[in-house]
Amino acid sequence: MNAPQNDIQLETLLVATSEFAANAIVVVLADAGIEARAFGSIQGGLGFPLGQHASGWGTPVQVRSCDAAEARRILDQAKQDSLDIDWDAIDIGTFEGTTATPPDGLPIAAKIAFLATALTVLAGLAAAVLMAF
Repeated sequence: MNAPQNDIQLETLLVATSEFAANAIVVVLADAGIEARAFGSIQGGLGFPLGQHASGWGTPVQVRSCDAAEARRILDQAKQDSLDIDWDAIDIGTFEGTTATPPDGLPIAAKIAFLATALTVLAGLAAAVLMAF
């Protein structure tokens, strides 16, 4: 139920609790043929639900005004469908790989790099103290 391209009036469908959740909602709507956008912020990438919007804290999900009713119907249907999943009946397979045992300690290259960095910092501090007198 997409409208012509000249209809660009956006409406906030909902405000998700995180940028991840907002993007998941955008994907559900895109699968149904409705174009949606999640307007996150730099804080969303840090995992904080920051970003004050007129409709609350979080990440707003917006759709064209003409698609809003259909988008709400699709999200309601997706929510109902997810409640009916019998997770005990889902076969996720078995893990057949092996897990690697982490090596003991850091590699020698990392130890050398750490030592060089520590010496550089100490030399810089010593130079700053000597220049102060």
